[in-house]
Amino acid sequence: MKTSVFLEKLQEELDEKQPLSQETRLKDLENYDSISLLSVIAFVDENFNQQLDPDLFKNMETVSDLMNIIGQENFENE
Repeated sequence: MKTSVFLEKLQEELDEKQPLSQETRLKDLENYDSISLLSVIAFVDENFNQQLDPDLFKNMETVSDLMNIIGQENFENE
């Protein structure tokens, strides 16, 4: 998946008004809570066929951290 497409889809999933970047801190997002965490887990499962352990989110700070957990090989630069 192209990184830009991933960022747009994640923005929609989290119902954020501001565009996301790889440096975006997840906990700083207005709509980031336990419900959105479940949405992100479902989003990753649907788009990357991976089941993420919710415990992984404890140490995750940025969108880039999420991308690293999914695996950089799943992303392509523009």
